[in-house]
Amino acid sequence: MSWTNKFSEDARAIEASEIRELLKILADPNILSFAGGIPDPELFPMADISSIRNTIELDPVLSKESMQYSATEGYMPLREWIAERCTTENLALTSDNILVTSGAQQSLTLLAAALMDPDLPVAVADPTYLGALQVFMTRRPKFVTVQTDEDGLIPSSLEEAFKAGARILYTIPDFQNPGGMTIPLDRRREIVELAHKYDVVILEDTAYRTLYYDGPAPASLLEVEGDYLGQGKWQSEGLVIQVGTASKTLMPALRVGWTIAPKALFEKLVILKQANDLQTSCMNQMMAFKLFSSILDDHVQKLREVYGERRDAMVKALRRYLPNNVRFTEPAGGMFVWLQLPDGLDAKELLAKSLESEKIAFVPGAAFHATGTGKNTLRLSFSTCKPPVIDDAMRRLANLIAAEERRRVA
Repeated sequence: MSWTNKFSEDARAIEASEIRELLKILADPNILSFAGGIPDPELFPMADISSIRNTIELDPVLSKESMQYSATEGYMPLREWIAERCTTENLALTSDNILVTSGAQQSLTLLAAALMDPDLPVAVADPTYLGALQVFMTRRPKFVTVQTDEDGLIPSSLEEAFKAGARILYTIPDFQNPGGMTIPLDRRREIVELAHKYDVVILEDTAYRTLYYDGPAPASLLEVEGDYLGQGKWQSEGLVIQVGTASKTLMPALRVGWTIAPKALFEKLVILKQANDLQTSCMNQMMAFKLFSSILDDHVQKLREVYGERRDAMVKALRRYLPNNVRFTEPAGGMFVWLQLPDGLDAKELLAKSLESEKIAFVPGAAFHATGTGKNTLRLSFSTCKPPVIDDAMRRLANLIAAEERRRVA
């Protein structure tokens, strides 16, 4: 009996990601990984987490509440904190705009279910986050790719995508995964204007927004739209939906993310989440709220200092060791550096040789391209390795790239 012909169209549309397959390889303790875009567990605020959890468990009311079913919308103090944190002069948010999800990945899943139909044109950057592509593929849309440069989405290419019928844009404006680019403020304003001109919904992923090393990112697309529409108009006229997460700043295991949406969409997302998992863990939401409201700013500042040093180490090493015909990004924040190898080199083949001879892992770039291009690109993450390790690994990887290029042209 074969299961293949029993799968739904949604199940047949989804494929295993490069990251999932790499995780199997990385179980080998001898492999040095620059593959996963993950926070360093050495930086998790473990003492604060233990203290907060003990406080909740010892409280006769909170302890029972933390273990009980609760509202699908999420823990009210957490929703209110997010709404207050994201409110601006022209963007008044309330808890009725905040849906707590089981990580940002669930936010994307619910938004895809609410907004995407088969063959619907969806605009995505070239390259873009492979986890979003994997989610969207279950809805079987038609991807329309938007070209990027060192400043992210190119507005002229974006307008062509909108003219071609794209009704949704997914974007990571800040320190993009995988490219590391940050969209400047003037482009953000142009993107919002184009969205309203062509009536396109924008899904703004802010996973890395607070992890800046050279200075804060420009106003978010949500904030820009608030200013574009004017005070009080976003609730009825807004097209920007923002997704956030605690995974990159606190810890992934909390599985706490959120979606900021106008009330009409918010109510539909609540129903979809209720059908999906009823609610996000009450205990985890309580812990996230206590951590956010007590240690977040100091903790994120520590992350900036540590990750900033690691970013600097990787960029410095790549400048020093890479062949001149290899291009790479110099991100102002986030966790990633993006490499473009000479034409003719295949990053997937390079990975196999890197794992064998150097015990170094990275992610081949084709997985981040909706059209399957980008075979000569790759993503490196600097978040979990210390500067001396980064320097040595980049030297060895650069030597391998140079050797493969010599072999190719020989």
